[in-house]
Amino acid sequence: MCLGAQARAANEQARRNYKYQLEKRERSWMQTLSLTKVEQIQYEQGIDASNLGLAKTYSAIQDKRYEDINKAMAASQEDWKTFLAENTGDQLKASGVTGRSAQRQSAIDLGQYLKKGSDQVYALTQTSKKLDEVGAKAAAQTRSQQMQMFTRVAFEKHPDVAPPKPVMQNVGMAAFMDALSIASSIAGIGTGFNLPGFA
Repeated sequence: MCLGAQARAANEQARRNYKYQLEKRERSWMQTLSLTKVEQIQYEQGIDASNLGLAKTYSAIQDKRYEDINKAMAASQEDWKTFLAENTGDQLKASGVTGRSAQRQSAIDLGQYLKKGSDQVYALTQTSKKLDEVGAKAAAQTRSQQMQMFTRVAFEKHPDVAPPKPVMQNVGMAAFMDALSIASSIAGIGTGFNLPGFA
């Protein structure tokens, strides 16, 4: 029997266990780093995609605004042409009627033309407000999506706590205790205390 063999074996087992725990911790941390890198790439791609979607929304809103303005301007031009061609006051003046009735009719025709233009401006303003609301809603939704994506990468990850180093047994002391135990056994045999039937 090798003195201190049991302590050496226990120490070796403790060293192997400690080495395994360190290697397991390192593998887990490398996997965490890889997943974190993927999450960061996905976050950046998500931010780019959401910003692109918001830019498309803004572009569509701007196109709609320009379209409405162009339609309103075209309608205003047509109304002006119609006013010049069909207003009753000018027709009365052209036919020689220049009294108050002609002036009153001219004022009525001009008022109707101006009111129609004012109605078009009001409708254009209301449409513009609705488009602004659509843009603000899209911006809020994009911001909310980006904040949700940010929560996945906001916190810095750390490796697990390192396992504690094993407490090794004192091989010299264990060998001494083994030798002492053997010596005690031998002494007992020599003095007869360990013989069967001794009382």
